[in-house]
Amino acid sequence: MEHLGTKKLETERLILRQFTVNDAEKIFNNWASDDDVTKYLTWPSHKNVNETIIIREKWMNEYEKKDFYQWAIILKEINEPIGSIGVVKKDDDIENVNRNGEIIFKETIIEENEY
Repeated sequence: MEHLGTKKLETERLILRQFTVNDAEKIFNNWASDDDVTKYLTWPSHKNVNETIIIREKWMNEYEKKDFYQWAIILKEINEPIGSIGVVKKDDDIENVNRNGEIIFKETIIEENEY
């Protein structure tokens, strides 16, 4: 498999893009601090935006690697991150995907990015 990294993808309603320095507050407010969302994830809810800044910077530092995949899911109608999607395990044959975001669960937008 030839890795291409976290490239921008776009549908009619969504943009999948790399996280930016301006995203931390929206990440925190829209899903990272929500216990109902993070109970299904591999990490606990963030207690403050500083925790979110640390993880966002970690992701941003990894983007230069062609085998790193972590997208911000942007809902075009509000133009802000509503969740994330990324590859959490890689091997030669299988790639498992981790998706999250309370707005995604409520609006069933997740179906759109499964293709």
